[in-house]
Amino acid sequence: MKNMLKVVVCVLVSVVAYSQVWAIDILAHRGASGEYPQGTAIAFDKALEQGADILELDIHLSKDHNIIINHDADLKENVGISDKIEDLTLGEIKALDAGYEFTLDSGISYPFRNQGHTLLTLNELFERYPNAIFNIEIKPNDKTLSEILWQVIVDYRMEQQVTVASQHNKAMGHFRDISGGEVRTSATVGELVEASLAWSSGFGWVFNPDFDVAQLPYGITTKPYVRFFQGKGVAVDLWTVNDIEDIERSISLGVDGIIGDYPSRIYQALEDAGDR
Repeated sequence: MKNMLKVVVCVLVSVVAYSQVWAIDILAHRGASGEYPQGTAIAFDKALEQGADILELDIHLSKDHNIIINHDADLKENVGISDKIEDLTLGEIKALDAGYEFTLDSGISYPFRNQGHTLLTLNELFERYPNAIFNIEIKPNDKTLSEILWQVIVDYRMEQQVTVASQHNKAMGHFRDISGGEVRTSATVGELVEASLAWSSGFGWVFNPDFDVAQLPYGITTKPYVRFFQGKGVAVDLWTVNDIEDIERSISLGVDGIIGDYPSRIYQALEDAGDR
């Protein structure tokens, strides 16, 4: 009887361990931005249809302090104008065509022009997908944006559905202070440099992270580096991974999340690996 109990326990432990190893999240980079205009409702809709677990997005503040979803500070890449978001009101931004510059054939055609696609506010995103999980990057090094972001998260009760990222220590430090640890956060560039130096010099054992997630560039990431963070209780996401071979290698590294422009590709690779 004791031997049988031991076998059952071992099997259960193996099942749990296997599920932990293969619980890899698909983070849709600006939505399904490889096929649809980045950061628009259609890009996020399609990302979820393609199996994305998390919607990844970047934010800026408009002139009248609305949180606007867009990767760049200016609107050249998607709208085709050089104006900065911080210099425009929400009304002015909403009048712009967010699908204007999107092309799948190097500028031969622009299939999303004049289709009514607009830049979204964070409020609109939360209202459209109340049950979704989000990875939100604060792009500018701006304490005001950190404060408004926290208020919007609280207003929509999204504390458990959001991870906040930023490259900047000031913006991230301020967000952590005012949110009081109620929201998961990702490492800043400075924190990743500090972690890398500690790990590579053999002093990784003294490193004590203040972040929950390390979002790392695909090209510099190795399995020992992934294990270093995971050993500290930190999840590891890789960006931006679009080629099938790179996605398959990311899976083999045992990461916790893969960030890419093509959620369907990541889904297919995970399905082939037995994760879906």
